[in-house]
Amino acid sequence: MTTISTSKTKKAIWTILISAALFVLSFAAAEAQGSLTLSISPSLFDMSVSPGQEWRSSLRVINVNNYDLTVYLDVVNFIQQGEGGNGMFVPVSEGGAEGVTLAEWFSVTREAIVVPQEKSVEIPFSVLVPVDASPGGHFAAILVGTKPTSPEAGQAKVQTSQMVTSLFFTRVAGDIVESGNIREFTTKNSYTSSPEATFDLRFENKGNVHLQPQGNIQILNMWGQERGIIPINNASQFGNVLPESIRKFTFSWKGEWSISDIGRYKAIVSLAYGTEARQFVTAETIFWVIPYKLLLGIFITLVTFILLITWLVRLYVRHMLNLAGIRVSDQIDLRKTRKHKVKLSEPIKIGLADLKSRLRFAMTLSERLKVILNFVVQYWLFFLGATAIAIFVGVLIWYVSSANVDHRSFEVSYINSDSNVSLTSEEIIYNQLVAERQITEPEINSKLPEIIIINRAEIPGLGAEAKINLESIGYRVTSLSADFTSKQKRTVIIYPAGMDDAALRLSSKLNNAPISTYEGSQKESYITVFVGNDITKE
Repeated sequence: MTTISTSKTKKAIWTILISAALFVLSFAAAEAQGSLTLSISPSLFDMSVSPGQEWRSSLRVINVNNYDLTVYLDVVNFIQQGEGGNGMFVPVSEGGAEGVTLAEWFSVTREAIVVPQEKSVEIPFSVLVPVDASPGGHFAAILVGTKPTSPEAGQAKVQTSQMVTSLFFTRVAGDIVESGNIREFTTKNSYTSSPEATFDLRFENKGNVHLQPQGNIQILNMWGQERGIIPINNASQFGNVLPESIRKFTFSWKGEWSISDIGRYKAIVSLAYGTEARQFVTAETIFWVIPYKLLLGIFITLVTFILLITWLVRLYVRHMLNLAGIRVSDQIDLRKTRKHKVKLSEPIKIGLADLKSRLRFAMTLSERLKVILNFVVQYWLFFLGATAIAIFVGVLIWYVSSANVDHRSFEVSYINSDSNVSLTSEEIIYNQLVAERQITEPEINSKLPEIIIINRAEIPGLGAEAKINLESIGYRVTSLSADFTSKQKRTVIIYPAGMDDAALRLSSKLNNAPISTYEGSQKESYITVFVGNDITKE
């Protein structure tokens, strides 16, 4: 009995081990399949053609995997779905009348294509525009997938396991109508307790070709100073609005906190569109930044200050009346019975004369200090009032100077289907400089350390300048931001222990900036540059 039981137990153990091994192998195979990476370039073609014209180009399919890939191509029509920028692929068989849709004008191979591991393949294609093609916008997409697009029951033809797309926005010459407007520009919350807001912009295309509205949203505080700017489609091929449709763009802004910036804010959007004739549209919206708890504390403090000053002024007036020989308790007409005139500064002069007479008999330094201390104690109400007034004036001067600061750092987020990214104020300036100067993609030297740049200068854009300069000599800048609350004149380099040589080389590229080390973890292999005013701006 024992032998039989032991045999069964061993058999069960082996069964469990084999099942577990098969499960692990199948899981690993699934993971390997899930790690498949396929890309295509370019991802968008924006072309203008004429009726009867044949347009030729090619796609590059890129395989970065360590094994060969077999891909299949298909061409479908493309229409906008909803206002979020999402599109829907429509097979040619569902396009209605024959020969009128862009997908039908394509000539491209439908055979299986093998893309070798870690290589790319050029796939040529052509578009033959019919002579009677209707003018305006036509839209299609080439689908590249790892399985053939064969129709199945209850499914669309275009469904594949792994698929990438290249969109085609085509403008056929003829009677072109470019017409658009801002349908709506609002903030999701009219009142916020911190300097941040989310904007919804709905742009309507009423023409017959696709439009790409370009411009920016400028955010101003109650003093008229700029506290943020959001570029819209300025350096992007995407963000197009298809004919007779509305597209909603959503942006998020978060500004640098300052008590002087509370109050009413205005956001102004300015857009330009059209290629035949540039047209412009604008709109604005209002929101308020009101930190309720802070304002309540300020209100209580202000009321207390006013009551204190009122009480002290009344005491001062009482003292002046006493100096004039008039008792406050007398029920008389002060204008007719005043014994002699008393100037507003008379109590101060009398007090100073009293202090001077006391100091005359104080011979040593300790005696003088004792006299002054007794004088302050005797007239403590006067000094309390003078101190309160001085503090109020100082706070008022600080508030006005803080409100007049031209620039503050901010962050912007683009919440859309084709551009879900966040940018700092320095990154926005960097993108503008790259576009203006037509700077090409930098060549990164993998032997150089990664760099983090934080602009602490008084001039926005110096961090962007530093990034451009460092990238031009092979450095990779992984983060670019600004911190205008801590202004500094000299650029400083901070690095983890063990990177002394790299920090010294970097310092020589930044006007011999001072360096400082710290004990970091072994995983830290980046250097932080705090940019100062000594960085030149072209």
